[in-house]
Amino acid sequence: MTNAISTALFGLQAASVKAGNSASRIANPETQDTLAADLVDLMVAKNEHKANIEVIKTASAMEDELLHIFDKKV
Repeated sequence: MTNAISTALFGLQAASVKAGNSASRIANPETQDTLAADLVDLMVAKNEHKANIEVIKTASAMEDELLHIFDKKV
């Protein structure tokens, strides 16, 4: 489970970087010719962020359930 959480945290960091880069390009008047692509990248980063949060929640729930099962048997 820890491996899944580590991977999701790495994904969160990558999504944050992607969002930051897109936001910087959107705010820069010199790069307005790529506005549509930057908006799409921003939405993709948002979805990646949500997906990685769900991975963390699921891995945590699985770990809790595994510990609960282990406690019953011990």
